[in-house]
Amino acid sequence: MRNFTRNQKVKWLFSLMLFTSLTLLAQNQRTVTGTVTDASTNMPLPGANVILQGTSSGTTTDFDGNFSLSVNVEATTLVITYLGFKPQNVAITNATINISLQPDDNALDEVIVVGYGTQKKSDLVSAVAQTDLSKATQTPTSDVNEMLRGRIAGLEVNVGGGSLRPGGTSEIIFRGRGSIEGNVSGIYVVDGVVRNGGIEDINADDIESIEFLKDASAQAIYGSRAVNGVVLITTKRGKTNKVSVSYHGYTTVRKLERNFDVYNGQEFAQLRREARRTNNASGEYLDDETIFSEIELQSINNNEFVNWEDELLRNGTVNSQFIGINGGTEFTKIYGSFNYLKEEGIIPTSSYTRKNLRLNVDQKINEKVSVRFDLNLLNDDTERSANVNVITISPLGRAYDETGEIVRFPSGEEGTATSPLWNLRESDDDEKGNDFVVNVIPSWQITPELRYQLTTSLTRRNTERDSYLSSLHSSGETDRGIARIQNELREAYFVENILTYDKEINENNNFNLTLVQAADENKYTQTRTTGRGFTNESLGYDGIQNAIGNVTVERDKSTIRTASFMGRARYNLFDKYLFTATYRADGSSVNANGYKWTYNPAGAFAWKLHQEEFLQDVTAIQELKLRVSYGALANALSRPYTSLFTADGQPYIFDGTTFSGYSPSVVLPNTNLDFETISTLNFGLDFSLFNRFLYGSANYYEATTKNLLLRRGVPSITGYQFTYFNAGELSNSGLELSLTANLINTEDFKWSVSTNWSNNKNEIKELYTDGNGENILQDDSYGYYVGQSTNVIRQYAFDGIFQEGDDFENAPQANPESANPQANLAPGDIRIKDTNGVDENGNITGQPDGKITPEDRVFTDSNPDWFGSLSTTVSYKGFDLLLDFYAVEGATKVNPFLSDFNNGGTLSSKLNGVKVDYYTPENPSTSYPRPNFDAAPQYLNSLAVKDASYIRLRTLSLGYTLPDAIVSKLDIEMIKLYFTATNVFTNTDYIGYSPEVNIRNTFSNADTGYPDARSFTFGLKAQF
Repeated sequence: MRNFTRNQKVKWLFSLMLFTSLTLLAQNQRTVTGTVTDASTNMPLPGANVILQGTSSGTTTDFDGNFSLSVNVEATTLVITYLGFKPQNVAITNATINISLQPDDNALDEVIVVGYGTQKKSDLVSAVAQTDLSKATQTPTSDVNEMLRGRIAGLEVNVGGGSLRPGGTSEIIFRGRGSIEGNVSGIYVVDGVVRNGGIEDINADDIESIEFLKDASAQAIYGSRAVNGVVLITTKRGKTNKVSVSYHGYTTVRKLERNFDVYNGQEFAQLRREARRTNNASGEYLDDETIFSEIELQSINNNEFVNWEDELLRNGTVNSQFIGINGGTEFTKIYGSFNYLKEEGIIPTSSYTRKNLRLNVDQKINEKVSVRFDLNLLNDDTERSANVNVITISPLGRAYDETGEIVRFPSGEEGTATSPLWNLRESDDDEKGNDFVVNVIPSWQITPELRYQLTTSLTRRNTERDSYLSSLHSSGETDRGIARIQNELREAYFVENILTYDKEINENNNFNLTLVQAADENKYTQTRTTGRGFTNESLGYDGIQNAIGNVTVERDKSTIRTASFMGRARYNLFDKYLFTATYRADGSSVNANGYKWTYNPAGAFAWKLHQEEFLQDVTAIQELKLRVSYGALANALSRPYTSLFTADGQPYIFDGTTFSGYSPSVVLPNTNLDFETISTLNFGLDFSLFNRFLYGSANYYEATTKNLLLRRGVPSITGYQFTYFNAGELSNSGLELSLTANLINTEDFKWSVSTNWSNNKNEIKELYTDGNGENILQDDSYGYYVGQSTNVIRQYAFDGIFQEGDDFENAPQANPESANPQANLAPGDIRIKDTNGVDENGNITGQPDGKITPEDRVFTDSNPDWFGSLSTTVSYKGFDLLLDFYAVEGATKVNPFLSDFNNGGTLSSKLNGVKVDYYTPENPSTSYPRPNFDAAPQYLNSLAVKDASYIRLRTLSLGYTLPDAIVSKLDIEMIKLYFTATNVFTNTDYIGYSPEVNIRNTFSNADTGYPDARSFTFGLKAQF
């Protein structure tokens, strides 16, 4: 009984305490209710976030925009957010609060650079796209083009030609190749100045924005040079505020990425045995002592082989340090920066060092006159890898002798392959460059509507490339050393007068007129000096004057001058109907007499459907704009003097004495050489839906190139090899789609997904006629084929491997009437498909004819069916994550790993190569032929046409921005730490270091095919 009473007391006491606590808690809480509406339409906003400031506690509005939230009596502020509207902080002053959110029109009212001025994004009439720099700059690279891959629909980045090496640059292609022998690359306009050449001197941290002019209407303002697209780059400028200092530093480690195996020592030894066995009439294996050197035998017996990849390759590194200073007053604003970048490549002796200095000054003289001064200095130093090939060197033998010295001939036999380590040591290939770009741009606001601007620019780039191959190098031995010094000087002068009249007639009528007169001159000078034969090699290329052998000096010089006049008129009616008309005339010294001037007209119209009454009540649509544009722009041959008779230096010996002479160049001049015209029709749609939940654009274009610039062979009796002329027609058409979805957009958590998708169909429609007026449908010499693309591959079709029991005697390849009959077909040989035939009159029948002739070659379009990217960004409080995928579908390449002797593809066993399942009598492969030591299998090239489609996780980046509470104590505005991985993985069936570019040719001196790498970057950004 006593225990029961005690328990009852405890229960009553607990209940009393709980009631008291709840009463006190209730007294400290209050309920706030209200409604969230659209300020422009007064419509309720369902799903708006209502958060108590400084906490994660909150609610969302119901279908009618109503909310109810219990808050502490001491709470003072609510934060209301809704996708597509400006966030709003509201003081809690009453129990009921009604909030009207203002639409966030920043995306539509954002100012976009369009060339010779700016426009609101909502007023764009032409196809103009802007890249998302926040994503692009997360790809650490010294090449601005490379970081733009996948950021703009219709933009391809070609990484061939050595662009993957340290300091390498890439080429951009807009909407396919609109020319065959004319210009195909887009141009760059940096801070309003047209660049002659690339943008190697531009540092990514200096860029404020990048826009792309994609259709003829947008490009016409820059005339004929812009027909292949325009990249507009705007660098950062000073702002009127306190002095601000920014820092960005990162370190990158790069590792080789590949998806194939080469033959290891024992596998390569067996490959050699099989190759020699093929040539043995008895079909038996030969003794190892017969086919291997003594050192190779020791290597095989001791199982000691050379892994050339380990010996030659290393982890590459990049160190970049950037500092920028920004500030100014009402009259003077300054932006300055310095960047130091050092990259060590994955191939030894390959490196790149770059130092950038930029100074942008805006000086206001008075209320009407101001001047802009831009200075950009670049100093770079490039060390190229000296023709290293990792794949093809035999693993048999040794790389070093007993004393640790490099062995010249790893197999132990003179005259065999030279060790790549040896050639690296015995060669140098260095390049140094200096860039100087200065712009002086004064402007005068004559009246509130009329403005004049003078743009002047001087660009000067000087480079010197020096190389030396010693007398011990495999390529310098015969000449007893080779030294080469090549000096280049590029100078560009640019002057432009711009008059802009901008008049708002009334609220329904706006008019803008821009007039431009421009002139520029581009000079190029090159001097190449080669010296051969040196008794003292200690100075390398610095001792070129001491050459005792042949010394040659070559000099090239060219000047291109251009004069231009442009007019552009823009008219906005009722803020619904937008019109643009552009006309530009360009006179160029490159064109032949009588064809000096080109004329580039274009026009565009846009209709803002969302401004029409029938859509104004549709709350799901914030923007819906239709665009159509058409323009015809000229495109000239990039090679000057093709319409003039020119001669090349040709020394000759007469009576034992050397004289200086000249001979005609290889190009027969065409005094009637005209420009080609590319006409483009573009349909576009810009849209923003569900309060900016989904927005993007779509474009469809058709471009036709007429009066094509082509090459044509001429009889050798003329003394020339070919000439340029105008004929034929080429078409490009495609579809582009850009989409962004803001899936979640709250104060603390944001998630968006973006995609760009493009395709392009390229086709030669017409060539030229012969002397009888008959249409020529193909030109094998230069790869022109009507009905095919400009990048078509024409090759025999692989049809498997001959097996035991096949009918060799009646195979088309064995037919004596075949182009290259194979009388002794055997198991293990390549079978070619008989796809076509020719009748007795030489006409193609389209049916097999039992023999293999050139007509049996099939066409394969190397261009991709489509390419695009998919990226997603997630941010939570201070953390942000970026995943960026890039895909190419339907691309085709010729893989030299599988066909080219110089890259180990012949299965001759003289060189190593990609490991494949080759044919042997015991292993009758159906994919690859039987090894043969004496000769490459016939039709081997048919094996090399391979699908180069791929999907790549191109960027994975994780960052953390320190909260304000921490950085404010350090008197710092912002600190961000990040980790970025690039080329994380690549899914492809293409065998090689990269599906984008093939490895270099073993015996080529060209700096192409540098191996791709996977990169890991740690970086820090700070704002003071």
